[in-house]
Amino acid sequence: MTARERVQAVVAGQVPDRLPYSFWYHFRTESWFPPALHAEFRAPASPELLQTYVEGMVRAEYEFWRRYEPDILKVMHDIPYETPDGMHCVHTPEDWARLPRLDPDTGHFGAQLEVLRQLRERVPESTPIVETLFNAFYYANKISHKRLLEHLEQEPEAVQAGLQTLQANLLDYARAVLEVCDGIYYAVNGISIDTAPREVYARYFLPLDRAMLEALASAPLVILHLHGYGELYADLLADAPCSIVCWSDRGCTLSLAEGKRLFSKAVMGGIDELNLAQMSREQVFQQAHEAFDSLGQAPFILAPGCAVPTNISPQLLGAIREFAERTRFRLA
Repeated sequence: MTARERVQAVVAGQVPDRLPYSFWYHFRTESWFPPALHAEFRAPASPELLQTYVEGMVRAEYEFWRRYEPDILKVMHDIPYETPDGMHCVHTPEDWARLPRLDPDTGHFGAQLEVLRQLRERVPESTPIVETLFNAFYYANKISHKRLLEHLEQEPEAVQAGLQTLQANLLDYARAVLEVCDGIYYAVNGISIDTAPREVYARYFLPLDRAMLEALASAPLVILHLHGYGELYADLLADAPCSIVCWSDRGCTLSLAEGKRLFSKAVMGGIDELNLAQMSREQVFQQAHEAFDSLGQAPFILAPGCAVPTNISPQLLGAIREFAERTRFRLA
């Protein structure tokens, strides 16, 4: 099977020729990455800076794919969210109204789209490419220097107006992405006890995430990523439309097998990204075996629960690939 056929088989609940795998890391710490883009958000970057980002990301992602050949190439969205000139932070609840609508084809979003276009030209069609799309909670928390929940307590209507602007921008961008590559890796932040209280997420952000997933439902490949550690409010999105669900099953209270039963969809995970860098090849194999056995050898995609450290040993990532390539599922 090709990588695409392998992933499609798992999504359809069928048995692929072997265990599919994927993993990913950020490129912000690499020497080529423009220091001015290390910020979580910034005013519009110059055309020259955006071109440096595009060239560097295309080269880095393509070299990553050639080295590891994951069955899903998850492209990292390492460019910061674009805010207006002179807006260094959302300091007060009133500042949320200053967030502008963004054109997905220009500026920072436009640069990321160009990365996707060039990667799709270089990476064979036999490998599915998905773009990382962070949710409104993620960006709202970043541009307010983590004062989002505080602002919601002070002026919920003002913050919600800003959230609607963020949501509209993200939806426009997602639609543009789906014209270029196979799908979206939708990273839902705020859905865990370490980021927001359950009632706050359910009231303000669950409707936004449901709306986004419903808007993406017709896409060929939608990966729902529940980001967080400890307790996840996974039940709130148990019936949300998507192709694959992934989360840090080694770092939260929801195991891979429990999540498979909860979502009744293809799942991706099994490897502890928080401790992977300190693990041995044998420990990687042990975790992969445990994931495989916990699902009753049912088809899934082997992967870390989230991004691994950029400076991780290639041998450890190679161990994930080695285990997957030698593992076959029992035929029903």
